[in-house]
Amino acid sequence: MVVDLFNTGVIGGAANAARRLHISLRELDIESRFWHLRSSNLVGKDDSFKVMRWAAEKNCLRHTANALKASLRKPFLKKQLKSALGRKPAGTELFSSPQLAHQTVCNPFDLKSDVFHLHWIANFLDYRSFFQGLPDSFPIVWTLHDENPFTGGCHYTGGCRTFTSGCHCCPQLAKRSEQDLAYQYFQIKRHAFSKKNLHIVTPSHWLEGEARNSELLRQANSFQTIHNGLDLETFRPLDKTWAKQQLDMDPKLPVVCFGAESLQNRRKGFRELLETLRIVHRNTSFQGLVFGNDSDMSRDAALPPIKSMGYLRDEARQAIVYSAADVFVLPSLEDNLPQTGVESIACGTPVVAFKVGGIPDYVKPHKTGLLAERNRVPDLARQLEWMFNHPRERHRMGNAARLLAEVEFDQTTQALKYAKLYQNLTANFQSSPSNTLPVVSV
Repeated sequence: MVVDLFNTGVIGGAANAARRLHISLRELDIESRFWHLRSSNLVGKDDSFKVMRWAAEKNCLRHTANALKASLRKPFLKKQLKSALGRKPAGTELFSSPQLAHQTVCNPFDLKSDVFHLHWIANFLDYRSFFQGLPDSFPIVWTLHDENPFTGGCHYTGGCRTFTSGCHCCPQLAKRSEQDLAYQYFQIKRHAFSKKNLHIVTPSHWLEGEARNSELLRQANSFQTIHNGLDLETFRPLDKTWAKQQLDMDPKLPVVCFGAESLQNRRKGFRELLETLRIVHRNTSFQGLVFGNDSDMSRDAALPPIKSMGYLRDEARQAIVYSAADVFVLPSLEDNLPQTGVESIACGTPVVAFKVGGIPDYVKPHKTGLLAERNRVPDLARQLEWMFNHPRERHRMGNAARLLAEVEFDQTTQALKYAKLYQNLTANFQSSPSNTLPVVSV
């Protein structure tokens, strides 16, 4: 079986999840190929990771015409999006276009592919040409990592529900109307998905529910939740005293940890985290550990000592950080299934978090961690302080968290579930005249 995975990059939360799945599929002797936008030192010389070179028009004159059209179209699309967004505040969530200046036609028969498996594809695939270029019956699995595939452009809706009927008057745009850019993007996606053999997978039950309720994906042929998996040999509990010593942390003081790809992303709740730490620090002695881009912080006397690790790519180093922590705090205000929380429980460290999105899939109150009501900092502080004051219960929750990871978040188990899905889909896809490639209009 040949499976082609598509993800914009190889770095980041969605990329990590897609990359881990790709490696696990290959270990099951499934020929998986990971297509992405540009090369990266992260994948080394593994030739199963491939930079996508889109099919060129064989007719020389037509190819030249398409290239000219793309060169004229690119600045127009960029200006259109920039104008609609206006001056968005720093740290706000992405709003991306389903349109690219160039066509991204990919022939599954030339690739000898059995299944296309999409992941996070913003700024990678041009929806119209990509989907139009596939036979309607060709199986497409799409693992959603946020809400963008079924919205008019936003990646997280911030509570807006217009995606259930048709996006318009978008609150994330500076220029809003009944036929604003969100409406236009929504229609592009609607036409792209029409009659396609889509099968939606989500890493969390929350996101599955959102996808089922969306207007764009409501007609998909199947929905299911498959949790993202980890290498549980790499992410495993290490001796806490030893781990703290490796990081030059005081072994006598409890450690609270927080991390994200970018701490400047407002949705990740870094502001709420600092406020929480200030409240708890009034009554409790502890130390902080933080990792991610932009994790350097000026000293604040109201905060505990906080050690910044910067951006961590090495997974063995990540396991040491998670194991050094007594509690991992996840203050996301909106999220799917944050990988940092999954990695933490795999290392036997319980999680304190806001009750949002897919986080309750692995933070089970008083079993694997504690939950606070969304955006209620005093409640989050109370839960964190409870953890510090109950070391025996905290240790028990850490053990239970590791057991949950072994049952729900093992990467081999995840790969086997996807393999079963692929097998079911390819069994139903048979070569016939109706499966010939459509002509993509210019």
